[in-house]
Amino acid sequence: MAAQSAAKLPADLDPDSRARLPYLQQKDFDAANQKIYEVLPGRGKDGVVRGPLAFAAYNPGAAKALFDLHNAAVAGSLDPKYRELSIMVACRETNYSLEWNGHEAAARKAGVDPKVIEVVRARGALTGLDESDAAVIRFGRQMLSDKKVDSATFAKVAQLLGRRGAMDLVAVMNTYAVSGFYALAVDEHMPPGRADLR
Repeated sequence: MAAQSAAKLPADLDPDSRARLPYLQQKDFDAANQKIYEVLPGRGKDGVVRGPLAFAAYNPGAAKALFDLHNAAVAGSLDPKYRELSIMVACRETNYSLEWNGHEAAARKAGVDPKVIEVVRARGALTGLDESDAAVIRFGRQMLSDKKVDSATFAKVAQLLGRRGAMDLVAVMNTYAVSGFYALAVDEHMPPGRADLR
């Protein structure tokens, strides 16, 4: 996967952002949106906005709303292991390389088995996995790729995580998937040496 990120970039990509749009700078935010600029993560000392909200920031209000959604979602009721696993699933299902690279070590630290991470990465079969891990992965695959969650999958997740936990799972997966959709739209590529989930 890292070899893909080292390949020649398509002609329509900005060489710095490695995407179809350049990164925004503080000067690109009008006076009304400077307060939003000040709270966005990914601001460098050079005033450039990078990171998961870099392209959402083209609409500062939307970027701020996504940041608020992210903070509320990750502060929910999920155990860190399932929160990180749900992030990995959302990143895989949207080919969101930036956050996959950013969260893989955190997932391991939170207790997600490296074998489970590899199943998610490879979109492998769920046979032989712990039933809780398999339920979270199945739920995310159905919601984000199949566009329909079946009754048995929902019931299993609600049994394992509770009703609130099931809805927190939706919130966490959603916030990372939305950022992944921005990356898909602008064809964001990783720098050499970092995995591209293509």
